[in-house]
Amino acid sequence: SRTDEEWVMEVSGNHPLAGLARPVAEQSVYRPSRTNYPGSRFGPKTRYDLPSRRESYGNADEAETILFKGTSLQPQVWGHGGTGGFGTRDGLGMLASPRSASLPSSTARAPTLTLTSIPRTPRMGGTTSGEVLSDTARAILHPLADRNLPELPLISESNDVQGVLVLGGKSCGKTTLILSLEAAVTGEFPHGQGVKEKRHTMPMYGQNYAFPERDVRLFNGLLCPMRLVLTDTPPCGTNVREEEPLCSSVSPNSGQHYNAIPSWMRITMRSGNYPHSTVLFVIDATAQPLWEDSKRCRELARLLAVLKRNRYTVVLAVTKLLRVREAALRDAAHNGHVAHGGQVGRDPRSSYESFSGRYLDKICASLQAKAHENDWSFSSGPDSPPFPLVNATIFDAPTWVSLLDHKTWQERKGTVEKPNKQFYMSQLQKILNAVSTRSHPD
Repeated sequence: SRTDEEWVMEVSGNHPLAGLARPVAEQSVYRPSRTNYPGSRFGPKTRYDLPSRRESYGNADEAETILFKGTSLQPQVWGHGGTGGFGTRDGLGMLASPRSASLPSSTARAPTLTLTSIPRTPRMGGTTSGEVLSDTARAILHPLADRNLPELPLISESNDVQGVLVLGGKSCGKTTLILSLEAAVTGEFPHGQGVKEKRHTMPMYGQNYAFPERDVRLFNGLLCPMRLVLTDTPPCGTNVREEEPLCSSVSPNSGQHYNAIPSWMRITMRSGNYPHSTVLFVIDATAQPLWEDSKRCRELARLLAVLKRNRYTVVLAVTKLLRVREAALRDAAHNGHVAHGGQVGRDPRSSYESFSGRYLDKICASLQAKAHENDWSFSSGPDSPPFPLVNATIFDAPTWVSLLDHKTWQERKGTVEKPNKQFYMSQLQKILNAVSTRSHPD
């Protein structure tokens, strides 16, 4: 028989059985050519192979340090200016760098830091500074964290202010209506550098316009003298590029119906140190009519239903109706009265009052039909009047656009054809009386 040496020499080389007949001691000399396979003891080290490693996930004390910098399990450090290094943990559950550890606790928390000034988490092959945030720090500095949301002031317990939130689309005339209401109260159109700056700026909480004290009708029917504050807001509507969202996609019939009010609107309702119990929505008559814009009509009907269900006093004001009728008169003069076909908003009618009344009735019918189509309700009780109702919750809102315009209309006092000065003053006073009402017992 062949010896072991002869057998090994015969099956060595490229023979398929090469290595199988070798003794166990000889087989251990040869190693596979691919050592970087899963489970190989010759491959790279894993986190389970680190010797005498101490765990530190950002919630340890000062003595618990990390051995290997740059791994996914390192304590995530609060860095300052790319200094690197590992420091102690401050009161916020974040590890502070040596530089921040020497500062007072109020300074180490750095309340003015923003997300853009904070180092990012290092990736494989990227930076090895290790200056990243812990999970606690990420929660604190998240854009939707309480720390970064606008600080809502406390509501004053004196309850001596009637807040009115003024909403509307872009270029609908919200600010002009507010200034016209103030002119109707004081007798002089607001002007000056301060008013000009307020007209061209829009703070986060909206722009407030304070009115003199007036009687406000409470829920129980009593009259209480209060200061009136109208808050102008950014434009809202269905144009996502130029306007804030008008309403969220939550049904007014849902148990979470309050969430249908957009977050920016809810924050603005808490602006100042007083609540807003009334919403004045301004509708632009020169824009596409609601009965022709199904999407905007539906969103507005949803918002109004939610506001009514939450016991807000809701008032609608339609601006620029005089301009629309003047355009209708020009079209009728050029193309004849047959061209408009009797359509609302295009038929100038025989008088301004007939034209505006027909326009307001069409808006009421459109909103009510859209609410009925989606099974939404504007009613706040069995005996409540219909909503909206002309000259009760929806008004023709004529406005003055400037000081010169206000002076010009002061001369039109007793004209036969409306609108005139008396008509302007009457409509603006009706709007002021409507918004000076509280529908909620609180």
